[in-house]
Amino acid sequence: MDKVSGVVSIEYSHFYISEHLGSEWAGVDQLPDFCTDEPVIITPGQLTVVSCVQSHDAWVTLMLAETEPVQQAQDWQLLGIWPYRPLDSGQMSLWGPTTGPAVPAAGWLTGGQGHAPALQLNPASIYAVHVYAKGRQDSWARQDAAMRRKEWVHEGLESYVAAFIPAGPAPGGTQR
Repeated sequence: MDKVSGVVSIEYSHFYISEHLGSEWAGVDQLPDFCTDEPVIITPGQLTVVSCVQSHDAWVTLMLAETEPVQQAQDWQLLGIWPYRPLDSGQMSLWGPTTGPAVPAAGWLTGGQGHAPALQLNPASIYAVHVYAKGRQDSWARQDAAMRRKEWVHEGLESYVAAFIPAGPAPGGTQR
């Protein structure tokens, strides 16, 4: 199982799991339609994960697994399962809407520099993406309570895992 983790800055209540796209995909519309109650919005080359909190830093793990991960603790909630077909490289990274690439998880703890590594998917496959969240159910209430106490809480409110599970070959191979 391949796995990468990073800390992403959630702004405007969302963050992106984006595929590195070549220049031939420059005109692809990746703008999510936020007029939905879905916690994950799929657009070409991108998954937009909607948070329950306006602004904070979240620990996010992307993993490539052969089967559905076994739930390790009751704290983790399955938000849903969505199909994803890579458009180009299959290289998936975490991005904040205003801050850019996520920082490496280990760097967050030690003050390191650089960007979180990318997760490599096979561009000729379709994936079932299982998205899990921890702390999401009451994150808004916890942040609101902290603000009423005049405390600024900017981390530890929510964590996410996106598990990409191969669901078969893409019809006709890659979309290139």
